[in-house]
Amino acid sequence: MGIEQNQSSVTKRRQFMKKAGAGVAVSSLPMKSVWGACSVSGVMSGNLSQTGGGTGDACGTIEMPNGGRSPGSWFQGNTWTPGHNSKSAASVFPQLRYGLSDDDECLLTARIEAMRTHVKDLIKDTELTLSEAAAKYIYDSDSAYDTSPTLLAALSGTDLPSNRKNILKHTAVVYLNVYYGLYNGVNLPLNHAAAQETAQVVMAKMVEMKQNGGVEMTDSQLGYTDGHSRIIQSTFESEFSDVFDEACSGGKDKDKDKDKDKGKPGKWKGR
Repeated sequence: MGIEQNQSSVTKRRQFMKKAGAGVAVSSLPMKSVWGACSVSGVMSGNLSQTGGGTGDACGTIEMPNGGRSPGSWFQGNTWTPGHNSKSAASVFPQLRYGLSDDDECLLTARIEAMRTHVKDLIKDTELTLSEAAAKYIYDSDSAYDTSPTLLAALSGTDLPSNRKNILKHTAVVYLNVYYGLYNGVNLPLNHAAAQETAQVVMAKMVEMKQNGGVEMTDSQLGYTDGHSRIIQSTFESEFSDVFDEACSGGKDKDKDKDKDKGKPGKWKGR
């Protein structure tokens, strides 16, 4: 039974990694374990020094599927600033507009505000997992490094050397794009393990490229094409029921009752 469960787990990971996309996709990488041969443990395998020279199988060209958002969408600007009047969060999560008329700004604003809180908290509290070798290289130190930085620390470049901070920043962005289902073909959204695994593979490739000349993966290779979350509406509403239960003032009780009577998913739920 244990063997069957392990095989099932491996199969699920491989199915997840099979995303649509041009070039050599993540699905073509050897996935021997959670890390795989094309990974931090494979590329660096504990023999990494401050000057590079890690051992292990080299990663092929990684080109992520389209649909991801760039660091600017997840960290810079006002997208996730509570109380701001920006509606850009609804571009990342079009599910927030479901069931609302074009002029229903009050309910849309309430949903956006609730989603902002969720994303902001997730970025603040979620930790990436780095191997010791990866952390030493990225932080460029044998003593001052963090093997479990938060997404916020990764995005902001906290305590990271300027010439390596982009590695961890893009690792965090890939995590968010996978977790929230922005990339084409992601069929396990809202899954920490799947997002972490994909981010680790991309991080390994960025480390390898840095060691071999200092170049970085481009926005195109990372699949940053200003896409949006493709989480199906029913799943989104189930996972973020608090977002859709948000209330707003301004005489919306009438609309609330009307929506409830229609019985459409994603509308106001009677309380």
